[in-house]
This record gives sequence, structure tokens and C-alpha cells, in this order.
Amino acid sequence: HVCPYCSKEFKKPSDLVRHIRIHTHEKPFKCPQCFRAFAVKSTLTAHIKTHTGIKAFKCQFCMKCFSTSGSLKVHIRLHTDRPYKCFYCHRAYKKSCHLKQHIRSHTGEKPFKCSQCGRGFVSAGVLKAHIRTHTGLKAFKCLICNGAFTTGGSLRRHMGIHNDLRPYMCPYCQKTFKTSLNCKKHMKTHRCEYCNKGFKKSSHLKQHVRSHTGEKPYKCQLCGRGFVSSGVLKHVRIHTGEKPYKCEECGKSFTVKSTLDCHVKTHTGERPFQCTLCEKAFNQKSALQVHMKKHTGERPYKCDYCAMGFTQKSNMKLHMK
Repeated sequence: HVCPYCSKEFKKPSDLVRHIRIHTHEKPFKCPQCFRAFAVKSTLTAHIKTHTGIKAFKCQFCMKCFSTSGSLKVHIRLHTDRPYKCFYCHRAYKKSCHLKQHIRSHTGEKPFKCSQCGRGFVSAGVLKAHIRTHTGLKAFKCLICNGAFTTGGSLRRHMGIHNDLRPYMCPYCQKTFKTSLNCKKHMKTHRCEYCNKGFKKSSHLKQHVRSHTGEKPYKCQLCGRGFVSSGVLKHVRIHTGEKPYKCEECGKSFTVKSTLDCHVKTHTGERPFQCTLCEKAFNQKSALQVHMKKHTGERPYKCDYCAMGFTQKSNMKLHMK
């Protein structure tokens, strides 16, 4: 029994049918409570237990309970074969190289640079996929129409075109669905529950939600200051004095790349941020925002002693001295 999509062979017809659903995205087994769909019946059975609240599977190491044996097996690896733990979020890995790659998601480090455009990536694998966008190499081929793609993700999104049973597409991640209801439920995972703003990546959504909740999980070990994102690594440079971003024109160094980018514009004379009211232009977006307050009369920074208002926080601090 051979798969018509990838030529993989199976002993049982039932195994082949289950496998083909990976290619077609067919999910015939629906949860009666939340309408979430699954490709395999056993996965649906395990999912239903999350609604009943029954957690019959207990971890012998820490006594934590789980609704399915699969969830318990995944959890037990934290105690047994995953010795490499992240000190930011305590997630565990089998190999030290996997932990190093994960830690970069906290620190923002992207050591693998593209030689053509300078863009950085957290792993060599992601860099290789990116390089194909420059070379034009399309190694991922559709077995139905022979269309070629640079990445596996692009091919998976393309496969939805051939499956006319999934006409509803998420505008954030291009995932397709059989029904409008399922698509709408999925889209909620991209939207902020406080302001309804949409995000393509769940990591960006989590970071945004912290602006509402005030949560700052990333702490500077030197001064204790909290941050909503892994940008704490950039903050540490204030203490260490490290300035890795150097201007090629004048040799001046900066702690953050974005500050260097703004500085470079002082040499080039570039002023891309233009005021729509008086046509004055600025080399930084923040400078334009401060300027706009002159037109609107907005002075959000108030002196605690005399209630005098200022357009910039720095001017208020100077006044209060």
C-alpha cells in the first residue's frame, strides 16, 4: 500500500488512510464540545478527556496528573532523558545543542548570518531554508501539480489549494479549514483578548499581552529590572558598557542595532518620516511622534509639583530638577 503523495509504503490499508490525512489535512473526527477536529480517532478520545477534567495518569516522580498517557509520557522525559534545562523557562532538552538553539529565543541572539543580505537566524537549518530564497532553489515539489517551493512550509500551504474541502484560510498564518466556525476559532489564537489586535506568531502575541497584564518575566540579574521580552540581553549592555554595533563612517559605537540604524541616517541625510501637517521630515519615527505633539497640543508628561506639561519625558525631568 503506497502513498500517492510521498511514495511511503504501509502494511495495512488503515495505516495508509491515516497517513494520507497528513497530506490532505483531512480531520474527520470532531469534538462534540469545542468542534476541534482530528485526523485519528484515538487523538479525539484523548482530547475529550481535557473537557471532562479526569486526570487518571500520575507521574511517579512529582505526582503531577495528566488526562492522557501520551501527555504523561512526554512529561516523564523531563525527569529522565532531558537533562538540559533552560534557566529562563525551565524547558528541557535531550541534547545540549538543542538547548543552545532554544536559549536564543530568549536572548534574541541570531549567530547564523546570511552572506547575501546580512539577516540573522537562530539555527543553521533555518539559514539554509532562507538561502534558497536568494538562490531560487526549489527543492520541495508538489506531487499533484509539480509545483516547486523553496521551503516545506510553503509546500504545505500550497497543498490546501488541491483540497477543495478546506476553503477557509486564516489570514494570519494561511492555515486552511473545512468550516468557517473552525477557522474563526483558530483565528482567536492569533488575536489579543484585551484589544483584539492580530499577530502572525504566537510568540509575538504573548509578548504583546504582557503590555496589558504588566507581566515582566525577563529579569536583569544586575539591577533586577523586569522586561516583557528577551530584550533584557540588550539592557545588560548598559551595565557592561558593551557596544557591539559600530558606525563605519565615524567609528561611533552603540549598544543596540536600531540606534545604529538611526545614527547612520545622520550621515546619509535620509529623513523617511515626514509630517503630514507641515511637511517637516525626520530620520527617526520617535522624533516625528514628538513633533506631532506640537500640532496636537498634547503634553502627556506632567510635573508632579506644578502640573506643567511637556511633550518629552526628558524635558519634564530637566524641569523638575
